[in-house]
Amino acid sequence: MKNINRIYLLVFLSVFFAACGDDPTDLPSAQNTIDWTAAADSSSMSLINNYWNQDKYHFNNDNYGNIGKYDYWTEAHGLDVLVDAYERTKKEVYKKAIYDFYEGVKAKNGGRFWNNYYDDMGWHGMAHLRALEATGDNRYEQSAGDLWKWILEGWDDYGGGGIRWNHENNVAGMSKGVPSNGPAAIIAARRWQKYGNSEIVNGKNDSIWLDMIYSWMKTYCFEPQTGRVFESKNDTKGDWTYNAGTFIGAALEYYKISGDKTYLNDAIKTADRAISTLVNTSNGVLSDWAEQPDHDVDLFKGIFVRYFTLLILNHDLPETKRTRYVSFMKNSAEYLWNKGTRKSSAVLFGYHWWEAPDNATASLRVQLSGSMMMEAMALLKEKGVL
Repeated sequence: MKNINRIYLLVFLSVFFAACGDDPTDLPSAQNTIDWTAAADSSSMSLINNYWNQDKYHFNNDNYGNIGKYDYWTEAHGLDVLVDAYERTKKEVYKKAIYDFYEGVKAKNGGRFWNNYYDDMGWHGMAHLRALEATGDNRYEQSAGDLWKWILEGWDDYGGGGIRWNHENNVAGMSKGVPSNGPAAIIAARRWQKYGNSEIVNGKNDSIWLDMIYSWMKTYCFEPQTGRVFESKNDTKGDWTYNAGTFIGAALEYYKISGDKTYLNDAIKTADRAISTLVNTSNGVLSDWAEQPDHDVDLFKGIFVRYFTLLILNHDLPETKRTRYVSFMKNSAEYLWNKGTRKSSAVLFGYHWWEAPDNATASLRVQLSGSMMMEAMALLKEKGVL
């Protein structure tokens, strides 16, 4: 397996470095002007060549072929990056990986996409719907629909409503919070836009589910005066980038459907709070306090970037806000590419975006987060925002 990966890597690098120059570290990384399209190309291809399992059709846990047992949720974000790269480039290598992912990850997960955690199924529900839209592969329509029905089984009236964290119906800690409800609200909105009244789950259409889920989050996990988004109803001290990200995403989707600027303003408040507080105070770079090697938290920043980028691209965002948000993104992305990326035999990102990894190993979570940032910057460039 490793030998096959290395062959693919050597072929890719020989072509890529030939385009960049004789120096194998001569990747697109100029201090003053970064070609974000080239950066996205190199990071997403590095993800394919170093993390994609060419035999089993899922992602490995690191760039040395180790397979993580409990990384079901991480696989969903890998699919998201494949979709990002395919939508941007239309390259067959990404489309094939999206196609193969379906059976490979399903087999790895015991022959189904069901999972004990509602939040983890939420990440897959969003990614599968995107894969369907990008490629037209109808298998993803089936899986996305199944995941949505399973997710809604987690809703109950305890604590005012909300979707539980897992099937054990825990009543403490993360029992109900943004990790499971944020993705669910986004799914509800997107499925409403796609299926309308033709889809009824547990007696309600997706528009009703959107309102119920979003209203629950806003009541129990959102501070309207400041824009803070809490981890859960029972943990009002938890501030994480991914929760801010999915709340922004849900608010934007609700605004798209309703035209009610209350929801756009919710997204703006949350974004303003996040980029002021969820940062490294010495350089202003996006950061979560608990970042560490090969940990779930290392993926959180990429999730925030995904939905923050959609806010930047929203036509109704005030230009003063857009200017500030783009400046924030550029600062974080430039630190990541110039300081937080190892560019030798592969493009590898650091879990702190201002520190490159000190060896040739990086976890999938770290790599996905960095790849999301590079794809986001390429998208902003394509849309003429940068």
